[in-house]
Amino acid sequence: MTVELNRILVVDDNPEILNDLATLLTIHQYQVDTTTSGCDAIRRLRKVCYDLVICDIEIPDINGLDFLEKLRQHNWSQEVIIITGYLEQDYFIRAIRLGAADFISKPIDGQQLLNSIEAVKKKSLLKQNQMVPLEDFEEAQLSYVIDPTKFSQITINQIMNPFLSQYLDLSQDTLNELLICADEMLTNAYFHGILELTKEERTQEFTQLKKIISQKLTEPAIASRRIRFTISLNKEKNSIRITVEDDGKGFDYKNWLQQLAKPISINLDCYGRGLTMLYHLSDSLVFSKGGRKVEIIRKLPSRNAE
Repeated sequence: MTVELNRILVVDDNPEILNDLATLLTIHQYQVDTTTSGCDAIRRLRKVCYDLVICDIEIPDINGLDFLEKLRQHNWSQEVIIITGYLEQDYFIRAIRLGAADFISKPIDGQQLLNSIEAVKKKSLLKQNQMVPLEDFEEAQLSYVIDPTKFSQITINQIMNPFLSQYLDLSQDTLNELLICADEMLTNAYFHGILELTKEERTQEFTQLKKIISQKLTEPAIASRRIRFTISLNKEKNSIRITVEDDGKGFDYKNWLQQLAKPISINLDCYGRGLTMLYHLSDSLVFSKGGRKVEIIRKLPSRNAE
């Protein structure tokens, strides 16, 4: 099953950026409309069924959070990619909870934007799965051992949704946040723990990055490593626990946790974005085994424990 995000609305008050993005997206077979006004974007969304909105966070007549809020108020289903450079942590987390699908740093890298659109397509699949209560339970657990040579064939949707759908009636917001957390945990384990990619390698153009990953996976010491993923439900504690452990070398998580506790701006080009999301979207974040194991706990709304 695939998700098509063919019709895109781009919102930015800089006509030059609008023109560059429209040219890039048109070349890649997307139908593109542009506007320099957030209010005009809202008017267009009332008339046209866009699949995706790419919006600068600092358009003069409406800020990014207000824009996302209006989309939610109208129950519009468009995915939204936010263009920005730095975000305050509170702003960043609120934007995620209001439905921002991804964030793109300035200056905009064309390949990064195209990669983001592809990633959003995959995330859109998650929203097509509705959770319905089927079984009562006290405790339930599912574990996976993931071979890194087959990591690209795995989606968090495939792992989590069939399991959760047996037990829980999750709101879309709660489901999205759990999936975001699990996806970040697995991605960090794969890129940092298993592959040990440097920042320079991670930021390579997509085709070059694939070559780097393929080369690393030919090394027996890396290919033999594994990622262990576990999701547990506990009715008495009314919680979901997600644990990811990898066979890598770990990292200095204590320094990261100290930084996460500070109300600082988030540089979207740094690796800290994923950890920031885990820190704010979970009720408990615990690292162990030298950073090779990470565990989050998320309390569930009371209606899900009934």
